[in-house]
Amino acid sequence: MYALTKAKNELENALGMPVSNPKDPAQADACVPCFAQAKKTGKNPAVLAQDLARKTLPPLFDRAQAAGPYANYFFSEKFFRQVLDETRGTDYGHGEPNPSKTAPIVLEYSQPNPGKPMHLGHIRSTIIGDVCANALQHLGRSVARLNYLNDRGAHIAELITALETFKDLPKVTDEKSLLAYYVKIKADIENDPALKEKTRQVLEHLKDHQKQLETIRKMSWDAFARNYDALGVHFDDIPLETMLEDDTRARVEECLQKALAKKEPDGTIITQLEPETSNTVLLRSNGTPLYFTSDLALADWKWKKYGFQQSMIFTAAEQNLHFRQLQILLKKMGREYAGQYGHKGFGLIRLSEGKLSTRIGRVVLLEDVIADVVQEAKNQIEARKIETPLWSEKNIESQFRRAAKDEDLDVEVVARAVGIGALKYGVLKVKLEKDITFDPAAEVQFEGDTSAYIQYAHVRACAILDKYARQNAGQKVGEPKVETTKKEKGAVKLEKNKKEENNAVSTATLPPLPEKLALNDADRQLLKKLAEFPDALGYVASTYQPHALCEYALSVAKAFTSFYAASPVLTASNADLVAQRLHITASTKNVLALALGVLGIQALEKM
Repeated sequence: MYALTKAKNELENALGMPVSNPKDPAQADACVPCFAQAKKTGKNPAVLAQDLARKTLPPLFDRAQAAGPYANYFFSEKFFRQVLDETRGTDYGHGEPNPSKTAPIVLEYSQPNPGKPMHLGHIRSTIIGDVCANALQHLGRSVARLNYLNDRGAHIAELITALETFKDLPKVTDEKSLLAYYVKIKADIENDPALKEKTRQVLEHLKDHQKQLETIRKMSWDAFARNYDALGVHFDDIPLETMLEDDTRARVEECLQKALAKKEPDGTIITQLEPETSNTVLLRSNGTPLYFTSDLALADWKWKKYGFQQSMIFTAAEQNLHFRQLQILLKKMGREYAGQYGHKGFGLIRLSEGKLSTRIGRVVLLEDVIADVVQEAKNQIEARKIETPLWSEKNIESQFRRAAKDEDLDVEVVARAVGIGALKYGVLKVKLEKDITFDPAAEVQFEGDTSAYIQYAHVRACAILDKYARQNAGQKVGEPKVETTKKEKGAVKLEKNKKEENNAVSTATLPPLPEKLALNDADRQLLKKLAEFPDALGYVASTYQPHALCEYALSVAKAFTSFYAASPVLTASNADLVAQRLHITASTKNVLALALGVLGIQALEKM
């Protein structure tokens, strides 16, 4: 059990009352408001606070103080030593194994449509799902990452019609030409009754067009894969809608047999979900299924393959009703997993002129967005060579300029890490239910609530540790580790070379902690922040709200800034303080790296 959880549990057991976090962390480490207890007993809350403050404290606390109607508690040195000990390893934050929950959690996200380019609107689902999967896996949970591709539907039929009809269109080589291709043929088909009829026939008989369908899938996946590689996102399974066609029709028949659907005179089959929610179409009058129908079959496919403890789907909030209808129908069909089949909706990313749409071509391609943020980051880095650096504290004023001129610094690599980190962080820091207006220049900033500020805090910690190591042992603290992983599950095979820094600090290069710690307020506040990492991680994993981890990482970076200003490390007044502050710096470096890693953002060593 980690220090923060253990401390609060032990205090609650000792007091027999719930413990709260103080509104101002500088005033106390834990507190008990006595209002509710005073109301029950009829006693004065200030007197109750004094009584509580006199009780025997558990070992992780060393002081209690009554402050009006509050009993305030303060952590002991033993608590801070435990924090320093537990925050050193890459497994910090891992949860306790739960033998009763070995089935995986299935997360479905990204879901671009083959035949259409990936645009900015796909970024939220893609990185929200990825971060939630990272958080769950860091906690030790089994996770299956799914990317469900809709390789049927009207847009596919339109593209097949174009491939079979038009001979003078430019060759589709990338996402820009694919978008131009789609916009043109969409207009041509809508203005030609014969082509509209051919498209309808293609849609009804997709199985007869496998060659064209495979061409569209490959053309699209090549482009998708470039974006996923740039974002560092991967999947364990990539089911296709066409794989589920037979199962989809079987689900329709089941609904009819169970009186959960009704056939209209024109042949349309409609669900019977009222009064719980509105009805929806299962099968068109021409016999073709809809997304909803395929999602029924997909739910059963997931359960049969994974026997999941939970399934969560990440899409825009526009689809909230769709998934509410789906869950209600699954319950009525008697699916035992229906209660664990969830959906998280999020706000849209909008352009200044309105909603993203591939139908009319007003779309920001994801590959362009990535290129823009990387270029913006490069511009900022080049400008920083002659401007004031990120942090203005004395002793580090020239750090950024020196780093930018370092022969070992690859500006292109750093710009890519900073730019993509800014894109991810700019999306992830916003609560799911809120919309985002995207502006690359605003997202790639090196001050304030940005990923670059957090990355730079990690860089600063690395610089301190490396300078100490060079001065004392000639050995760098922490060595990079390269892992190669290969994913070959599902309908599409993925191969990914993934570099991960092993940010565990080698304590052999650090002096031992002194027998007695001498912590000032900045030291204590930073260590308390480091102790909160497991809780921040657990919150993301249980709520699927990544913004909380962004807020946590930023708070650690800010606490480290305050620590550095108040507690000089290598120039401390005595050897014991140097050792103590080196250990705090090493723990901070590790926690920042872990938090950034879960967010899918590279923890740089130089900037």
